[in-house]
Amino acid sequence: MEQKVMREILTRVKNNEISVEEALLLAKEEPFTDLGYAKIDNHRQLRQGVCEVIYGAGKTGEQILGIAQQMHDTGVKTILITRMNGDKASFVEKNGHFSKYRYEEIPRIGIIGDLPESDGTGTIVIASGGTSDMAGSGPSL
Repeated sequence: MEQKVMREILTRVKNNEISVEEALLLAKEEPFTDLGYAKIDNHRQLRQGVCEVIYGAGKTGEQILGIAQQMHDTGVKTILITRMNGDKASFVEKNGHFSKYRYEEIPRIGIIGDLPESDGTGTIVIASGGTSDMAGSGPSL
């Protein structure tokens, strides 16, 4: 569930429009969005602090765009798309209606929205399969 919906539910509790029990039920009702070809975990950002990442390998440009659009429409501010080739990236760029979108060719990632500003604190994890994760080093999907 995106933060916008959770804020709305909590505001309704604060304003005595719904009970705490009703709010809990609303929060549990829509943890996932099923698009038929993908099931999006809308609660991941609340549980883990970050939303889902779109794994682009094996998905069509249309599917990537559909997932990204649903995430964007529910308030996700930054969307990361991994294992994305240039054709899929071009499709998303031409057909998506995002204010900010860019594709990085070497790591094969698409980014919708702004990356958060670094505040100098936190943990950074860099996970890679080595050079096989770089564009041009293995079979193209």
